[in-house]
Amino acid sequence: MPKVRISSCFLLRLLALALVFTGALGIAAANEPKERRVALVIGNAAYRAAPALPNPGNDAQDMAAALKALGFEVIDGHDLDRRGMGEALSRFARAANGADAALVFYAGHGLQFRGENFLLPVDAAPSDEFAIPYETTRVADLVDALQNAKGIRILILDACRNNPLADRIASSGRSRDSSIGRGLARMAQSSGMVVAYATQANDVAADGTGRNSPFSAAMLEHLSEPGLEIGQMFRRVAVSVNQRTKGRQTPELSLSLLGDFYFNRAETDLQAWSKVRDSNEAPALRGFIERFPKSYLADAARARIDAVERAQREDTLRRQLAGYEEERRRAAQAAETARQTEAQRQAVEKAERDRLSAAQAEIRRKAEEEAARQQAEQRRRLDQRLAELEAENRKVQAELASRAEEQARRARDDKERESQARERERLSAAQTDRLKTAEAEANRQKQEEERRIAERLAKLEEENRRASADLAERFKAEAAIRQAVERDRARLVGELETERRRAAEELQRVQREAANAAAREAASTSAAPVRVANLPQDGASAPTGPPAIQLDLAGLTKTINVELGRIGCYRGRPEGEWSSRPTSRAVQEFARLARITPPEAPSTEFLDLLKRQSGRICPLQCSARQIERDGACVAKSCPSGQRLDAEGDCVAPKPKRVAQPAAEPRQKPRPAPAAPRGGRCFTFNGQSFCE
Repeated sequence: MPKVRISSCFLLRLLALALVFTGALGIAAANEPKERRVALVIGNAAYRAAPALPNPGNDAQDMAAALKALGFEVIDGHDLDRRGMGEALSRFARAANGADAALVFYAGHGLQFRGENFLLPVDAAPSDEFAIPYETTRVADLVDALQNAKGIRILILDACRNNPLADRIASSGRSRDSSIGRGLARMAQSSGMVVAYATQANDVAADGTGRNSPFSAAMLEHLSEPGLEIGQMFRRVAVSVNQRTKGRQTPELSLSLLGDFYFNRAETDLQAWSKVRDSNEAPALRGFIERFPKSYLADAARARIDAVERAQREDTLRRQLAGYEEERRRAAQAAETARQTEAQRQAVEKAERDRLSAAQAEIRRKAEEEAARQQAEQRRRLDQRLAELEAENRKVQAELASRAEEQARRARDDKERESQARERERLSAAQTDRLKTAEAEANRQKQEEERRIAERLAKLEEENRRASADLAERFKAEAAIRQAVERDRARLVGELETERRRAAEELQRVQREAANAAAREAASTSAAPVRVANLPQDGASAPTGPPAIQLDLAGLTKTINVELGRIGCYRGRPEGEWSSRPTSRAVQEFARLARITPPEAPSTEFLDLLKRQSGRICPLQCSARQIERDGACVAKSCPSGQRLDAEGDCVAPKPKRVAQPAAEPRQKPRPAPAAPRGGRCFTFNGQSFCE
């Protein structure tokens, strides 16, 4: 029975070691950097203008399979014509963009012409030297495609075979010189580039008698060797080719690399053995034998396994004997420990019972103290919270009152602005002499009304302040005062509306009289025909001929000024002087906007042209303290607590330091805004209007 247990433990340990070794290999493989490798493999054998070659098709097929096994993404082609080679090269150029390694392998006919190398598609049949560049593929194009890779670039040419096409061109007598040479020419070196030729420059390579050419066979033999650096690999290829051809062919290598490159990045048997030769783990040694069964180091690994297993068996027996002795010692020690533990347990139980009794008494005392402290703290927090709620209630009541007053003020302001807009629309249409009298009377009435309202509001504000001082004690009295104030304000607003209606009626009366006067004037001029001119085109001038009806020049000029004011070009009181500066400026501005020549004298044709205009023509100009609203300049308004400065900005007034409290001065009515340059302002119902 003990033997079975030892054997099971030993097998479990071996299995664990094998899993650890396999996991380590998996982790190492996973941690290896991933490379993107791209290869173009072309084999041309079935030439149409020359005898077929026996090896290139097999060479390309075997090389493509070997490169795929080494992790290359292979683009292969067999017996390609010139168009097919171009398409394959373009696909490779796109795939090689940013690749870590790019490789081109070509097997077939090639030639050199004037020091440059060319590869022959299967449909190439150049009859003379002039056709070579147009029926072949330049090796330089392959090099350009390789340049798209960011890593190593490899060009392998098994194309130095005896070329009957080159011999035929050279012997045809149609070549001007002997620029067609044997084999391929040596190309200039490029950094990061490896160029391998099947034989040396200007020499011819053999096709061989086997499945592959001597060069391709040697490449396939050494390409997949693990841990073989590229330079060392090509040197081994050169040795193999030289031996197979008995010295008649020696490959040539052009290598310009700053680092190492391995086709097969796996370990060699020497590298793997250096890691496990001193190991005491049999699974690792067996893994080496499975990976390299034909290595000369496999016997050494088996001998090492025998030694390790023998040492493990001896160690297991020693540990088993030691375990028996340890078990007996532990049994005796356990009995003594159990006796001592029982005595200690009884002593501890007695001490624990005493400690628990004392602790319970202490806990009861602390609980009573904590309960008393929490009750006192709870009463204090309740008193504090009640005080905070009362203060918050007072603050909310005050804020509600302030908001109600602010909403009422805003409603009054909105209503006042709407009324102002309506009044402004009516006033802007009337420009007669009667309007000045109506405006003066309205201003006087408004000032008197504002004075009465200001006095009443001052009294109301004083009453409100006195009521606010007793707010905490007299909520009911405050409500009564507020209702009284609202009734007084409603009455005052009613009185103000009555005064406004009276002023509006007076204004309508003045407008009717002005309309009647204009109708009479039109009736007096309707007896004779009047010519009506359309708005002239660009560059045309207004008619300046003799008018059909001879009117008084001063009256005609004043009527023209009224029309100019209607369309927003004339600003000021209509006057009868044609050469005055305001009249001349208004006529010039209208003529500029209408694109006509300004008339030299007043005429009915110019008056008719103005009457045909609808709406404002000249743009509105407001001062810095005014804004444009509904086609008129109105004074800017600022938020509560701010004032309007000379530049038209709302600023907070600077606080003034006073030595002693003084009576609050009466609020003065806001001054009317400054009139814009060239315009005229007036006040109606407490609001300022500017043309």
